[in-house]
Amino acid sequence: AEQIQKTQSIESVATVVTETASRTQKILPETDPSEQYKFAVSFIKVGDYETAELALREFVDTNPEHNLAGNAQYWYGETFRVRQLYQDAATAYLNGYKKYPQSTKAPVNLLKLGVMLVQIGEKEQGCSMILGVKDQYPKANQSVIQKAEYEKKKFNCEKQS
Repeated sequence: AEQIQKTQSIESVATVVTETASRTQKILPETDPSEQYKFAVSFIKVGDYETAELALREFVDTNPEHNLAGNAQYWYGETFRVRQLYQDAATAYLNGYKKYPQSTKAPVNLLKLGVMLVQIGEKEQGCSMILGVKDQYPKANQSVIQKAEYEKKKFNCEKQS
């Protein structure tokens, strides 16, 4: 029985190690960035979040200065959130907020970052992000401001004095 145990342990470790091979093939078509963006986002529309994740990551890596890169970064975060991978989502939203502070998605990146932080147990930090949406982006889309108010109440976020 001991020999079987050792063998099974080695086999399961080997499986884990081989799973880490990174994907190198390109997903995006060889077209202009706006077409690539539409292509990447199309996977979200059909619910294929794994492929959307890969396509959006490729878009942001390939077109970091494009005016749609901030949007792509936000949708990249969404691919994790809908799969309840809150830690990965938080990282993606944080990157979007930091790299693309002028993007139209920046306020919602900050809001979703706050929500993800609360979800993973970082309530104080998460609440400060949620409360910061209105302060940092007073001209944000009204729906984002209202959603921040809703999340603030939902999570009992209070301004720290």
